[in-house]
Order: sequence, then C-alpha cells, then structure tokens
Amino acid sequence: MTITVKANSDQADLPQASGANELNDLLNFAPPLHHPELAVLRQTARDRLHEQTLPTPRDEDWRFTDLSVLRTRTFQPPIAPLNPEIVAEVQHLLCERSFPTVAQIVLIDGYFCGELSRVDAAGVELLPPSLPAIAPPEVFSDLNAAMLAERLCLRLSGHFREPVEVFFVSSRQQQSVVSPRLTVEVAAHGQVTLIERFLSLTGDQQFTNTVTEISLGAAAGLHHVRIQHQSPTAIHIGSTAVCQAQDSAYEGHAIDLGGCLSRHHWQVQIQGSGSQTILKGLAIAMDEQIVDTHSAVLFHAPHSRSEQIHKCILGDRAHGIFNGRVVVPQVAQLTDASQLNRTLLLSDKARVDTKPQLEIVADNVKCSHGATVSQLAAEDIFYLRSRGLDQHQARDLLVKAFALEQLSDITPEPLREEIEEALLAKLGGSLP
Repeated sequence: MTITVKANSDQADLPQASGANELNDLLNFAPPLHHPELAVLRQTARDRLHEQTLPTPRDEDWRFTDLSVLRTRTFQPPIAPLNPEIVAEVQHLLCERSFPTVAQIVLIDGYFCGELSRVDAAGVELLPPSLPAIAPPEVFSDLNAAMLAERLCLRLSGHFREPVEVFFVSSRQQQSVVSPRLTVEVAAHGQVTLIERFLSLTGDQQFTNTVTEISLGAAAGLHHVRIQHQSPTAIHIGSTAVCQAQDSAYEGHAIDLGGCLSRHHWQVQIQGSGSQTILKGLAIAMDEQIVDTHSAVLFHAPHSRSEQIHKCILGDRAHGIFNGRVVVPQVAQLTDASQLNRTLLLSDKARVDTKPQLEIVADNVKCSHGATVSQLAAEDIFYLRSRGLDQHQARDLLVKAFALEQLSDITPEPLREEIEEALLAKLGGSLP
C-alpha cells in the first residue's frame, strides 16, 4: 500500500534522476586510517561501492527522497580531529545534561574523545574494532565502512539501573563527511538502556553518515533511545541494525528533529523464538525539511511479536516519508505483528509519502498494518474553544498531545522531559 498526500492540489514533482556516480567524489574525503584493524572492513566496503552509485528516484527505496542537497554540497577533506576549542565547546554542551549514567561515550566528528568519555564501569567492556559487521550491505552503510575513522565496539553484561549514553557531535569546522560507527553487544540476560544523541555545534553543515549495530543475546533486553537533533543545515543519514536472539526484547524510540535532510533506516532481524520488538518513532519537520524513515522487521523464528507506531508532524513545506516492511516467512509461524503510521499535516504545502508493507508467507499468524494522514479536526478545535481556549491554544494543545503520546515509555524521566522540551520548542511558533 502506498499513499501520497499533500494538503493542496499544488503537487510537487518528484526529484529527477541523476546518472552521475558521486560516490567516488565522497570517498576522496575519507579520513586517514589510524586503526589497521579496520583495513579489511574499509577495503571490502570500497570494493562493493565500485559497483554502485548514489541512489536516485529510480531506486524504489529512494523513490521519494530527494538527495539533491547531498549532491550539490561541496565537501572538504577532514582536518585534525579533536581541536581543543571544539572539545571545550562540547564539554560545555554536555554540562547541560542532568541525569546519572553508568557510562558516557563522546565522539566528535566521528573520533572517540577520551577526555570526555567514561567507559570504566563494571560490565562495560571495549572490544576490538575488528568485530564482524552486523549491518547488511547497502550503499550508505558501505560508504560508512569505507570512510571509517574509528569504530567503537562495546560489550554490556549485567543489569544496569542507569543508562549508557553515547554522544555523536558534529562540529562546525567545515563541510566534511563524518562516519561514526557503534557496535553494541548485550550479553545473555543483560538489561540495558542505551541512549544515542546526534547533536551539532552551531553552524554544522556536515554530512553525518552513521551506523549503529546491536546484538542481543538470549533473554537480553535493551531499551534504546535515538535522538537526532542536528543543525537545520546538516545532512543526516543513519542506519540501526538489530539482531535478536531467543527470548530477547528490544524497545526502540527514534526521535528525528534536525537536519535539512534526514533519513533513518531501522532493520531488525528476529533470529530466536519468543522475542519481542517494539519500535516507536516520532519525526517533526518544518520549513523545507525532508525527514525519511525506512524500517524492516524480519522474522526468522516462530512465536515472536513486533509492534511499530511511527508518527510524523509536518509543517510549512516539509516532506515526510515512511516506508515500513514486516516480513514473515514460512518458518515464522504464530507471529504477532502490527504496524501503524500516523501523520499530522499542519500546512497546505506539507507533504507525506507513506508505504506500510506486509510480506507474509506463513499461514498461522496475526498481522496488521495501516496508515492515516490528517489535519487538525475542526470539531476538536471547536470543542476546546467551547471550554475556554482560544484558537491558537486549542491547536497547540492538540498537536502537543499527538506528539507527546509517543514519548510516554521513554526513560529515564529527565531524558523524557528534555525531549518534550525540545519538541515543544520546535513546535512553538510553527503552529498555524
């Protein structure tokens, strides 16, 4: 099912295809290789990229995503990482966070910053960067591997009451390509909260191409919060690959607020029976932002469950894209899967393309999917006005309720309050 909705009849043309292969141009800006352990991963990815091009609208997965801003931006070679002035600015930025963590990891422009990181807690182990890749081959994950400066690999063992927090900060030094990569292994029976934050210093115009790989052992549980709040001039393309063993539980929250172009590809491989997967996404885009979410939940074992709810709020001339797949082969009997995309359009010029998909071969399953696109209902506004609110207050309250419902399960509480504050700041002044 594919739905394309724009609030008025002024339909915009789809982006035009380009036959040019700009991948080689981007590869010219790869940073020097500092870790020989990454040589094989980088070279393997480079070999695959020789046979690929940047996606165009002729590629089904990129049909609605306009990459022209990436194609037209002029990038520069990277300069020396971890400039002391930048580190000081990032340190000041981190001081604004207010809850305890069991470990804090900071990467600036893709480089691990030991000065601002803490990874010495019991149960937190740094692994060699030569671990096998989990993320499936794809043009941007290959580009990430081919341009790796560092790869951070963590093994988390035990029950952690406090979260592990990872900051990916892009500086404003120049227009360069940043390729951070994080690999997390949660040991069997482990219980962890992982927070990923993608932030910018003022004026960031970088292209952040990130990959996060997560492996959950048997009966392990991960509460994962991913917050993308980069500068409005930044380009962000991210991939999260999750692999679940038997009886594991993954609960992911993805919040997308920043970037002139952002895309998050969420892929979950359910390898063991009795597993549970919950995906909750919220994207808010204003001005001429493009925000794209692709997801795939692939069942490879029976008796598992997945639930996905993705919401978009689009104002001004923003463009939202959602493409979600649930794949249930014959082996995945007794699967219970649901998927729902809900979009709220705040402007006549905003547009959304949504495509929820179910691919089912197994015959004894319970699966559903759906999509809704709406504007604020006149009767709801009328009701609130009848209770004493003015027009602006009524619309403000309805939009906030639509957004904040998606955050109710996020922990710790100070993080949820911080995200709510950021959402409300973005929505403030954008409401009609």
